[in-house]
Amino acid sequence: MFSILESPSLQFSRSVSIGILGAAFLAACLITAGLVSLTIRICRKRGWLAKPRADRWHRGTPCLFGGVPIWVGFVAVSLVFLPFSNHLAWKLIAISSLVFGLGLVDDIYHLRPRTKLLIQILAATLVLSCGVVYPLRHDLWINVIVSMFWLVGITNAFNLLDNMDGLSAGVALISAFYLGIFYLSGGFLGYAVLVSIIAGAAAGFLFFNFNPARIFMGDAGSLFIGFLLGSSSLLGITHVSGVPALVFAPAVVLAIPIFDTFFVSVTRRLHGQRVSVGGTDHSSHRLVRLGLNERTAVLLLYALSAGSGAIAILMRHLLYTRAIGLIAFWFLFLFLFGIHLFQTDSGHVAPTTSLPRLLLRRLLTRDTLAFLIDPVVLFLSYYLAYFLRFRTYVPQGELDLFLRSWPIAVGAKFLCLYTCRIYRRSWYRGSIADIYRLAQAVGLGEVTTILLLTGVYRFNGYSRVVFGIDAVFSWALLLAVRKSFSLFRDSFYTWRLRNSQERRVFVLGTSEHAEVALRFLRDRRIQCAGLIDTNGGSDLGRCVWGAQVVGGLDDLVRLANQHGVFELILPENESVPYSDADFHLFCSRWRLRLTKLGLYSATDNFGESGKNVA
Repeated sequence: MFSILESPSLQFSRSVSIGILGAAFLAACLITAGLVSLTIRICRKRGWLAKPRADRWHRGTPCLFGGVPIWVGFVAVSLVFLPFSNHLAWKLIAISSLVFGLGLVDDIYHLRPRTKLLIQILAATLVLSCGVVYPLRHDLWINVIVSMFWLVGITNAFNLLDNMDGLSAGVALISAFYLGIFYLSGGFLGYAVLVSIIAGAAAGFLFFNFNPARIFMGDAGSLFIGFLLGSSSLLGITHVSGVPALVFAPAVVLAIPIFDTFFVSVTRRLHGQRVSVGGTDHSSHRLVRLGLNERTAVLLLYALSAGSGAIAILMRHLLYTRAIGLIAFWFLFLFLFGIHLFQTDSGHVAPTTSLPRLLLRRLLTRDTLAFLIDPVVLFLSYYLAYFLRFRTYVPQGELDLFLRSWPIAVGAKFLCLYTCRIYRRSWYRGSIADIYRLAQAVGLGEVTTILLLTGVYRFNGYSRVVFGIDAVFSWALLLAVRKSFSLFRDSFYTWRLRNSQERRVFVLGTSEHAEVALRFLRDRRIQCAGLIDTNGGSDLGRCVWGAQVVGGLDDLVRLANQHGVFELILPENESVPYSDADFHLFCSRWRLRLTKLGLYSATDNFGESGKNVA
């Protein structure tokens, strides 16, 4: 085995390489799982359990010190599969073990955040001294600074991500899996084995850590895994400065820990809280508050992590210009997801007189964020127009025209959006009229761009088709950004209804008044079990306003017993073909509770605008 892995960059047949990686993964998984099982028994016997706390999410009493079997299992398998001649890999393992020791001491004695940070910086410095750097630029000092932030940041990102059962271990497993593919496809078999062992150790631990967790990895596990993944993600790109598809691959693979840490850090600063203090304000917690159960929230973040890894692998097979566009689109999606997810926070915002914090708070409101998002969208649409126009390859001359003209195109279109008063309207609470306003502003922007390019460059060499495509994509992307909030909200509402035990009601009628009632119920997390047709059966069996028409008034008793729903909602101005007295008597007879929704009526039943009449 050692002879096969003497050089990390030797090429072998695909079947042999996959066999080695599979064996390393399986060995790490089984050994770690066995060690975790033993650790659980010891911790139960000695009472080393995690007690529920107000600033922590868990409510049970899982075992502590899960990082110990992760580290022991990883090192044991590495001794078998990694030759000592692979000096760089073993140096990273030794330095990561130092970080593991830091985490273990913190689990026992609870070190101060400053002390932990200083030791992490020391460990990162040792990695840099081994020649492992993030090759963002050709300038050594810039690379050193970026690498320091990368190593310390990813280490703490996995530590912060360890906030819900199975989340940190699962994301580590997925990230290591994609790093393994990335290194294997590049011919770095030794590095691929290293991350395969990481993946196996994470998988073995995940058997006992997935909801409901029987053990926590603690700082010893999360800091060790985070530092090892952060440093090993740089192994295959240290000498490829200037190749974006490779340089940005680690950031894409580890996008979810970065995403969660960034948004948590910003929101905690706005609330006057320290980033290092634990809390229940992470992306996973917010997903649960939106109605998902813990397992579904974690699986959704797994899916996003897997999507990030797949994009990183795809980038390797694209021209660098297309790879940059793919990265930009993915991070724009994650940014929008984060805005909508973290703007659901309704907690207390600490008062402040600090001008920087006041400016940041104003900047991070949804409406102000449009000033940051729209220029990015306009650039991406112009970028996409060029690549669709020339398909597989953009000639160098056309690429030069793009680089020379994009500031003019983006600036002109953004100015026209402002001139057409697009920003006087809330971008995430728009109406159907926004479709036409955006089209008008985008059309004016394209005309202005063409006039400016004609005046500056005489429009020499520019393709008219590009600007036609750009107009369509600018309008479509701007509209998609503005409709993303309602899509986000409605998606989680639908998901929640499929898996919830919430209060369920029938809504009488299928007119536009019923649509208003459905929105009212959705905002209060009340599930509509179906619409009741009051028009003589003309809408039976149809889907109206996103809800199924399940029957008519004559079917009410049968439907109530069939669905277990005994509450009726009568929207304001919705009529039924019976007198009020007769319908109230009918509801009372069959023990159906009738609630009328009105603009000015009030009752405890809904808190604001409902009136219980039966």
